[in-house]
Amino acid sequence: MKQQTFTSLLEHSFRERQRAIDRYCVQHRDTYLGMAAMIQPDVSNWTQVYSRAAFAILSANARFQDAVTALAYVNRHKGQVDADTLVGYRMTPDKAEWCNRLPVGRPLLALTRQDSETYHDHRLRLKRDVLGLGLCKASFLTALLDPLNADVACIDTHMQKVYLGNTGFRSLSMTTYLGVEAKVRKVAERHHVSTFLAQWMIWDHTRGSTTTHAIFPGSHK
Repeated sequence: MKQQTFTSLLEHSFRERQRAIDRYCVQHRDTYLGMAAMIQPDVSNWTQVYSRAAFAILSANARFQDAVTALAYVNRHKGQVDADTLVGYRMTPDKAEWCNRLPVGRPLLALTRQDSETYHDHRLRLKRDVLGLGLCKASFLTALLDPLNADVACIDTHMQKVYLGNTGFRSLSMTTYLGVEAKVRKVAERHHVSTFLAQWMIWDHTRGSTTTHAIFPGSHK
């Protein structure tokens, strides 16, 4: 009986949280569509692709603002990122190597999603080909390259807390990851936005603050 009561309370709490998320989405949907449009990159411009790829690498296991500050440095030193300097931005030294492995110039455009690829296939390719990207951050890069349309979600610490009750980031199996993403997709469908945009709203609602992501060169349109 006690277990049933506890389970019932958890289910009630989750439903209440989802209702709060839906209210937030209704209230702020247009704002987030505008923010996504602001950061929608020109995927024929390799420097815009570079900044998104670098940020996906830098933001792994790091505070958002630290990654933003580090990105400004990395964007100025494409291909020549110094590990010791990057550590000064509270990054791990490995991230310097990973950023330096990104091609500089038009060959970098190979990282963009091809016409024959689904968003899921694209992130799996990024996970395979870009050093420093696990499934979560490969999904993030796929999303940053097409925020208005990307049918993927970045299931990070905050998203795991909402849907799995985890108190910290855990590596998820593909089955669990896709299961959480499917729940985010249902939110997206209810509010007629991309899966990533729904995740972005849920992420901000959970954190209690709005993040514009207007951190990339050219995003102040």
